[in-house]
Amino acid sequence: MSLELERERAVQALCAHFAQDHLTTQELELRFEEVYRASSLEELHRLMTGLPALAPTTATTPLPTYSVSPATRAPAEKRFLALMGEVNRQGRWSVPAYMKVSAIMGTVRLDLREAEVPAAGVDIDANTVMGEVRILLPPGLHAEVDGMAFMGEFSDRTAGTATTLDAPRVRVRGSAIMGTVRVETRLPKEGALQAWKRRLLSG
Repeated sequence: MSLELERERAVQALCAHFAQDHLTTQELELRFEEVYRASSLEELHRLMTGLPALAPTTATTPLPTYSVSPATRAPAEKRFLALMGEVNRQGRWSVPAYMKVSAIMGTVRLDLREAEVPAAGVDIDANTVMGEVRILLPPGLHAEVDGMAFMGEFSDRTAGTATTLDAPRVRVRGSAIMGTVRVETRLPKEGALQAWKRRLLSG
């Protein structure tokens, strides 16, 4: 079994523990951080230490941590440019099928955790020169990250492979020249966490 798939399953299990009040929001965030730092299956398994057993149906229940947009609503393309400045996109918004992101001595932050993602997936061309591009994904999405860094950083801190085959796929390509492109999976804000927790417990 691949480390990426086991990493995503660990995220799902920790979220299920949170839904059953085995973990506080702060404890969940801390363990979630460790999931994406883990470099072996043994490290992932140790994150479950001290937690009670979950029923198999609960541990494998897909969590509604992302929203899929209707095909007619999502725009086809959007461009983000930060030139010695800062661009932020967060909250509820319809993610286009293609995004061109450029940060030149500036910062672009794209937060997809509460956004509507096209069912067919998203292609992101992210490039920075002496700047930063940061892309935040919710748990449950497929992620493909492939970039080039010159005196900089192009990093993949995502879960990689989702647990459901029909989950949207986010493909990030680009370059970081004396700058940083970082793609990572993060939990939604506490309000969104509480919302899907109620839906999980009621369903």
